[in-house]
Amino acid sequence: MDLQFCPVCKKALVAREEDGITYATCICGYKKETKSDLVFSEQEKRKEIGRGIAVDKKNLKGFPHVCSKCGYGQAEVTDLGASYSDESNTYLFKCKKCGYSERQADGTGN
Repeated sequence: MDLQFCPVCKKALVAREEDGITYATCICGYKKETKSDLVFSEQEKRKEIGRGIAVDKKNLKGFPHVCSKCGYGQAEVTDLGASYSDESNTYLFKCKKCGYSERQADGTGN
């Protein structure tokens, strides 16, 4: 099957087999029967990634933040960004000792 495009939304059609019949389908719902025996898979092979250099993250120095659960003074910080453009960023503090996570959102940035 050559690469075909949906006449409705112009996206690429994907070959799928249903009940022994091959169809060219689109995410918009368009579907037509095709004469190809080839069925494409949407799965991709992922490259295996090693463990990396840092094995024990609890030994690494963190951001100074006191955990409200255990009182430890180091945390990993993740910036979750802002939900809307007029808000300030939301931060996630994960304790380096017990793993407890806390959110900090200061409201609007105006």
